[in-house]
Amino acid sequence: MQKFVVILFALLLAVSCTTSTQDNMATLQGNVFYLDKNNVVQPIEGVLVVAKDYFVQTKTDAAGAYTLAVESAKDTFVVELQFSKVGFSMETMSIKAKTGATITVPDIVLQQIGSDTLLTPTDTLRNSGPARHITVLNQTTDHIYIKSSGLNESAVLNFTVTDANGIRVDAEHRVLVRFYILNGPGGGEYVFPDTMTTREGYVYTVLNSGTMAGAVQIVAEAQVDGETIHSKPIRVAIHGGLPDENHFSVVPSIANIAGRVHFGIIDQITAYVGDKFSNPVAPGTVVYFKSDYCIIEGSAVTNEMGEATVRLISAAPLPPEPLVNPFATITAYTYSDTLGQKSIEASTKVLLTDAAAPIEVEPTSFTYTDLNQPIQFNYKVHDVWGLPLVAQTSIKVQATAGTLYGDVDVELRDSQTAGPGITEFSFTWAPGDSLADPQVYINIIVDSPPEGNGYTSTSIIGNKTSQ
Repeated sequence: MQKFVVILFALLLAVSCTTSTQDNMATLQGNVFYLDKNNVVQPIEGVLVVAKDYFVQTKTDAAGAYTLAVESAKDTFVVELQFSKVGFSMETMSIKAKTGATITVPDIVLQQIGSDTLLTPTDTLRNSGPARHITVLNQTTDHIYIKSSGLNESAVLNFTVTDANGIRVDAEHRVLVRFYILNGPGGGEYVFPDTMTTREGYVYTVLNSGTMAGAVQIVAEAQVDGETIHSKPIRVAIHGGLPDENHFSVVPSIANIAGRVHFGIIDQITAYVGDKFSNPVAPGTVVYFKSDYCIIEGSAVTNEMGEATVRLISAAPLPPEPLVNPFATITAYTYSDTLGQKSIEASTKVLLTDAAAPIEVEPTSFTYTDLNQPIQFNYKVHDVWGLPLVAQTSIKVQATAGTLYGDVDVELRDSQTAGPGITEFSFTWAPGDSLADPQVYINIIVDSPPEGNGYTSTSIIGNKTSQ
């Protein structure tokens, strides 16, 4: 693979005292040049400058200058900058940045591809035989973003065509190379140009994204003496675009935790982030979290499916008036632009319940005879504030004699609202014909899982009477 030397005009970073308008933003400024045939430094306009893994980009102006704002939750961090333009080598540079400051990046020089300056004395093009191999030379990036995302939407793919001895084909043996997409997400992605004749054994094409995220494989092939030669597929990932407020939501793993009983309960809070085309946003998109009660991790980055997950921990402070507001409200927010100026947010709630209250049951006692006359009971199960108990709490109703029907073996589901099947239940007891037992005990037992609302029970006593 051809290696190019990056010429740096400054060896040290100059960090100015200029303060950014946002405390979590660092501003990077620099220039990009190339050497013409007379070894004179010239600016390059339109060079794509990408801060890898930070999902921001810009292009150089007519003077070769650029300014890039990078957001980070850390005070100091390292940014890998990538510089690329069709017809030039791709170069990268790592820069140490500081939030709230403006960083002067050392100047960088790109090498023209296919120019006379590319061929060094040790790389002189020799006479070749017919084309036999197409090899991937390099690609400017292994991932791009969907169309209209405001991020990098294209990747330059460079190939070499060589003869059987590995010599790049000369003008006499030049061939027409066709580029095509072997497979992809089918969102309108395309390559341009789709054909190119070799020049000094080099060809290139540009992959342009569509509106769907997914992996793309591109192949270069040529017909030589009735045979087809082709390259190995190049894989480029198309990531989703910027977060969209209509595709941003946040939910807890558990809606109801016994946070007023136990400190240290961990509940997973997940934000789901998509772009305007319903694709997951790019992996590594930062989502920030905050909560009015308990403790929560401050941020997380999205995975391949656009999910960012943090942990909420039950701890002080707790809602002071649970009869008015028993919830912890969690807010997630991120930015829908590359400059970190337009934020979008979504919120969710986690119910913080207390210890189980005594069971309320009606009637509290009963009588029965030899006649098989069923008796209905209504009962309520909740915490001391009337709120539902946590999921997997078991409710069992047992009788020493007779038959029970209804809500006698219940496992609660995760819920934040009271009502039938959650806090309100009923069952029927029937003595059957000629029950001989002079007394019957009906027991209601409520037992929560570990880190739940605890245990409670009650008994109902029935006495046999004459008809």
